Amino acid sequence: MKQRVISSLFGIILLILVLMGNQYVFDFVVTLITMTAIYEVINAVGLKEFRRMTAVALLMPPALMLTSYISTEYLSGVVFLFVAAFLLLMLFDHKRYIFEKAALFIAISLMISLSFLYVSLIRRLGNGNLDIWVLLIGCWITDTCAYFTGYFAGKHKLAPEISPKKTIEGSIGGIIGVTVILTAYAHIAANILGNVSVNTLSAVITGLVCGVISQFGDLCASIIKREHNIKDFGNIMPGHGGVMDRFDSFLFVAPVVYYILKFSPIFY
Repeated sequence: MKQRVISSLFGIILLILVLMGNQYVFDFVVTLITMTAIYEVINAVGLKEFRRMTAVALLMPPALMLTSYISTEYLSGVVFLFVAAFLLLMLFDHKRYIFEKAALFIAISLMISLSFLYVSLIRRLGNGNLDIWVLLIGCWITDTCAYFTGYFAGKHKLAPEISPKKTIEGSIGGIIGVTVILTAYAHIAANILGNVSVNTLSAVITGLVCGVISQFGDLCASIIKREHNIKDFGNIMPGHGGVMDRFDSFLFVAPVVYYILKFSPIFY
């Protein structure tokens, strides 16, 4: 527990420093996180030995991030080039890179790269860190509220074959908790700043949606770990596991939050 608390404090300090930086610093850190998450999953599913495909997979996050500065219209073209690169590696070394391996590399790198790219795009919407905190609260507070609700009141298993410790009560507590806290955050932030208004309905909807879908990301990550008999994706954060263990819910939440805030902003 002591190790977990120390890691959390260090992570909070690092997070604050990153949020204090400009968009370029923020995007650089997001890119590093994305690359680390991809590598952790590749390693977890036993694909690390395929070095050339691993290298291509790790090049996707910086390529997509750089492309997003030019125009998001070109993202699909860059994605096509990377998919083609994976398939060409399979073509020229088909005995080693069978289709199943190539398809798995494509799925891992594409899903993680695109999902985490939305973290950067959320910060570019116009409200900067105000919107980023919406994302962070939507992911991490759901997990925290679900954990404590399940610990004190959990009785009915949510998905025993996937994650035995998760309960239905915990899941509901996570949804309610994040909705209340996210709505409260929006109004507190607006009162402190004084120059923004809050769309309460959008805050409530965002909280409810985040509370539901963030748990899908967590459960999907749990399936991968259970299938490959590992406890954590890595050990970069003592007491917490790897980057993917901390950011798995972002896979579903980041894209959804981006489109909610784009079409129905919480702050205006």
